[in-house]
Amino acid sequence: MNADQPHLDLNLGEPITCRSVWISDIHLGTKHARVAELLDFLRVVDCKYLYLVGDLIDGWELKFRWFWRDDYNVLIQKLLRKSRKQTKVIYISGNHDEFIEQFMGMRFGNVTIARQAIHTAADGKKYLVIHGHQADGLTHFNHLLEKLGSHLYNWILDFNLYFNRLRRALGFGYWSLAAYLKSRAKSAVKFVTEYEGTLAAMARSHQTDGVICGHIHRAEMKMIDGVQYLNCGDWVESCTALIEDFEGKIKLIHFHENDVLRAGRGPGPHDPGDGRQGNGRGSRTSNRRRHARRGRATADAGLLRIGDEDLRPATADAGVQI
Repeated sequence: MNADQPHLDLNLGEPITCRSVWISDIHLGTKHARVAELLDFLRVVDCKYLYLVGDLIDGWELKFRWFWRDDYNVLIQKLLRKSRKQTKVIYISGNHDEFIEQFMGMRFGNVTIARQAIHTAADGKKYLVIHGHQADGLTHFNHLLEKLGSHLYNWILDFNLYFNRLRRALGFGYWSLAAYLKSRAKSAVKFVTEYEGTLAAMARSHQTDGVICGHIHRAEMKMIDGVQYLNCGDWVESCTALIEDFEGKIKLIHFHENDVLRAGRGPGPHDPGDGRQGNGRGSRTSNRRRHARRGRATADAGLLRIGDEDLRPATADAGVQI
């Protein structure tokens, strides 16, 4: 992997061995889950830590209409097979798979279920790993409206499916109506900006260097007030993932071409344009966070912590480690 390139296009002919992988929003139970692509991705990627950052299974859609293909079982078997080969799988709960809340904190072999976790990268940086619906006001205040929005999104994806069949027949590549609408609607852009800022604040409250999330189906890498915001995207449209190499560098993987998602936005309030440099206030915030870390409170001592064992021996207040 090129250490200076934060975004990568994965070549199926080149296997990747890395330290950590984050994928989210697979939505098994919907006909739009890109399971074939995800299976191809998992076949060429080997890692020590594999995070499923929420919405692996779409419980909402399965309650509304049962839909389950054979390749969904193949994917589950593939994930379990990886866990048997010394890959630690961490399943973070989302809003569409909230039914797994009853298993929170439990371990099934090498698979651990949690609401959120603190990941320590190989370079010592810490990241809050969370699905992200906790930062979505709609999730908290109007569950019915959120489900209606989910059904509308599925309708748009249905239309997109037939539209792209026509495009392919005419010799054009994939194009996402949903991504186009998100990038053009001012209210959607405002929501995304507020969502990203809220999650950055949550990471800061946990005294971590960054946050890794999903939920909004928009892959992103940027600095927000000195906090690294990393969204691993989805496996419904964008087919993206985050990977960490053995030096602690995290990169965004694009698994298939999508012109709309790659077009990018212009620089915004917290968007420096290149996704790496921040907005000029990062150094002061980082200094404050370093001072705060010296007197770290033990309020989240029971939070699932992963990766520390690669850097130092476990301590009494290190939280739950795997």
